[in-house]
Amino acid sequence: MVTKANTSEAPLVFIVDDDVSVRRSAARLVRSFGMRAETFASAKDLLNSRRAAEAACLIVDVRMPNMDGLELQRA
Repeated sequence: MVTKANTSEAPLVFIVDDDVSVRRSAARLVRSFGMRAETFASAKDLLNSRRAAEAACLIVDVRMPNMDGLELQRA
């Protein structure tokens, strides 16, 4: 049984993927474990949000146009 964490204290997971269905599915899975999830359609979207330092974890697509997941981690 999964217990829901207090949303203000729950870890924040950022999901970066250019496929909307993958983003939605991954966010649902993360939330089912009681964590918060925020999704981004591209690496640029995450970097422009200026919130990257708030994430406890990143789930990143390795193959994306313009900046791939490995380049995002280096940035």
